[in-house]
Amino acid sequence: MAKTAAASVGAALSVAGLAPTTWLVDSAVGYVISGSILLSIFALGALYGLEDGRLTGASLEWPVVALFGLYWVGLVVQFGLTGSTSFVPYILLTPVVCITLWYVCPPLLLARPRQFVGGLVGAVTALTLLGIGLLGLETVTAANFPWTGNSVLGRPGLRVASVYGNSNAFGFAAAVASLGALWALLESRRRPWGAALLVTLTGLVLSDATMALLSFGAGTAVLLFVRAPIAGLAFAAVGAISASAFLLTDLGASYLALVIERGGSERLVFWGIALSQAAESPLIGAGFDAGVPTHNSFVAIVLNAGYLVGGVYVLALAGAVASVLQKVRARNDPSWNGFVLAALTLLALQMLTESFTLGGLSTPSLMLATFVGFALVDPSGKTTIPLSRTFGKTPDSGGVDQ
Repeated sequence: MAKTAAASVGAALSVAGLAPTTWLVDSAVGYVISGSILLSIFALGALYGLEDGRLTGASLEWPVVALFGLYWVGLVVQFGLTGSTSFVPYILLTPVVCITLWYVCPPLLLARPRQFVGGLVGAVTALTLLGIGLLGLETVTAANFPWTGNSVLGRPGLRVASVYGNSNAFGFAAAVASLGALWALLESRRRPWGAALLVTLTGLVLSDATMALLSFGAGTAVLLFVRAPIAGLAFAAVGAISASAFLLTDLGASYLALVIERGGSERLVFWGIALSQAAESPLIGAGFDAGVPTHNSFVAIVLNAGYLVGGVYVLALAGAVASVLQKVRARNDPSWNGFVLAALTLLALQMLTESFTLGGLSTPSLMLATFVGFALVDPSGKTTIPLSRTFGKTPDSGGVDQ
């Protein structure tokens, strides 16, 4: 039962993150679906931890959690000062997301980590196969799907976006799933994980999501380095040499020019404009509906919430990374915590070119919350919340009905 539940959470998180960003439904409907799935995940985790009128949850690294709490208080204050309704979704969602993925679910997921990763990888594998099927359908019929069939590495007609509204979002999901499949393959040496890795990596390449591919490479280097430092360094060196060699070819040079043309150089301009606007109101920011493009999660949070609140948020994220890094150095379940560190590396690099915030319901936001939660879990203990007293018993009865 626990295996099925853990796998279900992994798959549900994938679907929940997809819902607001798919072309299958309107985004407002997608957010409702995503929120409903999140509440279902909460219920599943709570049922697992419920015993004898007590809810068992994870024990967390409270100093870092306190920083995130301070960030949330900052959002509340910002709303009070500005009255901007753009803060309201994050004020309401951040506690729900964090309580669900940091406190309620970790005991279930950490009891069956491979099954959790299997659910996530399985869902993305299915989405990848669906995307390849849509590409084939578009090729042989007059059907037209968003992003599908666009260029990949400068070659037209190959892009896969599955049912995501943007191929970059699909590429990110494929990158996380590929890292998870690689970790599980190294742990189990079982062929199904290798097949899943092949499918998700194919989806990652066909998404043409450059930063997701680079982030996956960096995450893989970290994952291998934790297991065997020489292997990690060798992978990083081979990757760097291969990338450099590719860029020296005609195809690589044309692809680099295409990336720059598609907005790579503009992002630096976006960051400068956003930071300049944030400096106009450094304490309160411009709100989450500022409408200023950033393509950088760190710049975006400073723009949206101001330098003070945004700075606390970035400091809290750094604290989460430091927490899991300390566990890895202490050889505390190094395999799993090495995977968590690798996933956070992937997320941190992705945050340099994409705007998402912990407390959102998109795939990157939910993955960020999930792996930050894993980083903050203190494996030395659990906490319990008494929900009710057992019926027919009194504190002094020793459990015997009077």
